[in-house]
Amino acid sequence: MKVKKSLRGQYWNIIFVLLFAMAAVACSNSDDPDPTDDVGPTDNDGMEEPQNKSTGFVFVGTTSSGSALAKYVEELPTGDLDLSDGTDYSRFFPTALYGNALFMQRPDGSAGFSKIVVNPDGELEEDGVIPTISDGSFRMEVRDAELGVFHDRATPNTLSVFNPTTFEVTGSIDMSAGEVPGDIDQRYQRLMFRGDDLFAPIRGEDGSSFPSFVIHSADLSTNSYVGTTGRDGNGVSDIVFMNDFGQNVVDSQGNIYIMDVGNLEGAGIPARINKIPAGSYEVDPTYTFDPAAVLNPANTFLPSMQYLRVLDNDNAVALVNAETPQAAVDIVLDAGGLGNLTPDQINQILGILFTAESAVWCELDLTAQTVTPIEGVPNVGAFAGGTVFNYDGAVYLPVPTTEETAYYSWNPGTGEVTKAFTITGADLSGGFNIANNN
Repeated sequence: MKVKKSLRGQYWNIIFVLLFAMAAVACSNSDDPDPTDDVGPTDNDGMEEPQNKSTGFVFVGTTSSGSALAKYVEELPTGDLDLSDGTDYSRFFPTALYGNALFMQRPDGSAGFSKIVVNPDGELEEDGVIPTISDGSFRMEVRDAELGVFHDRATPNTLSVFNPTTFEVTGSIDMSAGEVPGDIDQRYQRLMFRGDDLFAPIRGEDGSSFPSFVIHSADLSTNSYVGTTGRDGNGVSDIVFMNDFGQNVVDSQGNIYIMDVGNLEGAGIPARINKIPAGSYEVDPTYTFDPAAVLNPANTFLPSMQYLRVLDNDNAVALVNAETPQAAVDIVLDAGGLGNLTPDQINQILGILFTAESAVWCELDLTAQTVTPIEGVPNVGAFAGGTVFNYDGAVYLPVPTTEETAYYSWNPGTGEVTKAFTITGADLSGGFNIANNN
């Protein structure tokens, strides 16, 4: 209902308008910047609305019961960071970070993907949901503010395109023409962008491994399948398949580098970095870079690596296994080879490899194919948890050891290494600088 203003009320409104106009003129004649330049959206009372956090860090740990603890901190930690008072989730495994938001499976365990932001109070908040049919769908990646891709495992031959800003599905890509070894459905283990090119390594939807390393590609300008590439015989191991976080796989020339985990059971092939040259959709058959074999040619039982990340100088960083613990070797020998391992023996080996500190953080020269250990960073387990992130010119490397779990900072330009802080309260599974994209 409208109420007629009194003359007195109108008088004071006129005075207010005149004073506002005088102030505006004074501001326009001054050398000071417009005081409204940095003002965000306002509410109905003219007050600035608080904004979601655009800087800070999210750290995630796994509890003894298998749940996830996630915690936001405004500044890079020093000393100890205790995760025990973080928010408890059924799961919390981000696969992409863009525009200060984390993208992942829904952390409550239900089917679908979530966009997670840090609200003005510093609390993690679900800012959007895209439902899926399969509650096992896990791979979602973001190229930029306008385009991302995810895979609903209930539709093996279809990739979905979405807008990361609005978190709405905008299209789909029919991948049914992609070649798949054997007569089984595939799932997409990673989704990697190079401009409008999309590259997606596959695995059996039921978790089975292929004897060859297979990559499907698509054109995002037309949302169409392009082709299949890879390496015959250079498949994935049944022991583990790495699901690395984010992008950071393209150098400044437009070459894209895609890691496989080798084929130890059949051909004895170590984990390898594959190169798809700029402008091409095909793996370069002349480029063969096996970092673990370069680091230690005698390590034939587990020449593995993970966390491959291309750096600004076109080199890369990765965690490379330098040797296989003798206890694990003995189990393989007793079984008569990797192909004869029982599930119990595989679990025994995984237990050994997760605790034995046999892997080394290394800088890789992707052109010369050299592997240089980063001095000053302790060795860790071959399948150690955590994620790599950048901050203030340094690369932060997760270093969980039997004595403590820490992040070490490494400056690729100067080579300087420093222990930055330690993690307590849960087993480290990830660290994310929300000011960065992927």
